[in-house]
Amino acid sequence: MRGTMLLPDNPISGPDGDRFGFGTHAKVLCDAIEAAEGLPLTIGVFGPWGMGKSSFMKVCEGLLKERGVRTVWFNPWKYDQKDEIWHALIQTVLTEIAVDLDRRREAGEETRQERLSAALGTVKRLSQAAAWLLARRAAGPLTAGFLAPEDVDAVQSALTAPGAETYLHVNRFEQDFREVVDIYADGGRLVLFVDDLDRCHEEAAITVLDSLKLFLGEGSCVFVLAMDYQVVAEAAAKRFDREGTDGARGRQYLEKLIHFPFHLPGIPFELLYQQLSSEITEPAVGASRELWELIEVAFAANPRRVRRFINGLNHTVLTLQQHDGRPGSDRLLHAGVLLALQIKFPDFFSVLQNDPGVWARFDDAEFTKSELGGRDGELAARNPGVRRLIATVSSRRTGFSFPPPPTASVLRLLTEVLTVTGGALTGEGDAHAG
Repeated sequence: MRGTMLLPDNPISGPDGDRFGFGTHAKVLCDAIEAAEGLPLTIGVFGPWGMGKSSFMKVCEGLLKERGVRTVWFNPWKYDQKDEIWHALIQTVLTEIAVDLDRRREAGEETRQERLSAALGTVKRLSQAAAWLLARRAAGPLTAGFLAPEDVDAVQSALTAPGAETYLHVNRFEQDFREVVDIYADGGRLVLFVDDLDRCHEEAAITVLDSLKLFLGEGSCVFVLAMDYQVVAEAAAKRFDREGTDGARGRQYLEKLIHFPFHLPGIPFELLYQQLSSEITEPAVGASRELWELIEVAFAANPRRVRRFINGLNHTVLTLQQHDGRPGSDRLLHAGVLLALQIKFPDFFSVLQNDPGVWARFDDAEFTKSELGGRDGELAARNPGVRRLIATVSSRRTGFSFPPPPTASVLRLLTEVLTVTGGALTGEGDAHAG
């Protein structure tokens, strides 16, 4: 048995790292981005949590760079406050442009140096204008990476007495930005990738969307926004209704902003199996039809959830090995089921720790197709989908060789181990399944 294997959950860095078949879909989308007219254009890349939105956009970014298209990447979830986040967005874009313009000016032909220098000057004035706007709203530390300390001091000193030039650049921000993008992209387009909007605080996510329209809405830009549609629509709904009950208003907000919705293609489960089955430290269970049937029912083809499950299972196997030598296949399958329950149905898992017989009672109810009453019925109602998972791993199911529910002593041992090695994180229960 190999040592424990912990799988990272980092997005792939580009087309060469594509393991889940995103390349074809990314190429079609990139072709559309290059051919689009009447910019700016906003594309929404929609997909549930953990389905590879960041990786898909990295593939797109890499393909566009290969074609010479200018791109900028922004991660809004790093910023909490809405004043900070719109400023960080603008300064990120301006900084990327400034660095590249300066490099091209120094290396370029003399005939282009004057034009590039003028654009660089405009970028700096735009950055100062954005910092001035932030200073007018909040006198706290600026998030700009582009402005030098003396620029920051100058902007903050202008808090009560701004000059006419600052006002001019605030009012002309969109027009000046459009001219800069035209020079920077050599008459083409700038593609701004905004990742993880659904990880932001609700107000911060909507502030990013508003800022794209308010400050950058006249440039030759394509905005590619990755998000869980439902999460961001609910955040938008709270813009109009603090309780967020008017879901239609939230959807209308996104429909007006997003010109082209692109729903992330699903990953075939067989492909996920091919990529990850060898990462399970115990080969016998890694190749088990029963284990992968459990994984498919519990987590579908969600790469992030499957990786997290495999990490927990690998560590559990190693811990069990320390307890009683090399565990048998039944013990490992029991551990896998309990880990899946712990991740997906933490409420059910908690009850199971104190009442080991609940697994068998649910299994009996599924076999006889009978209703569960009393506390078991309430437990089933609180955990929709748990009965299906129990039915999937039933020893009475034909075509598979699942062991019967574990005894109380085995269950106590396994839950003790899983308390350390597994567990649900925020947003992983069924209440946020996605």
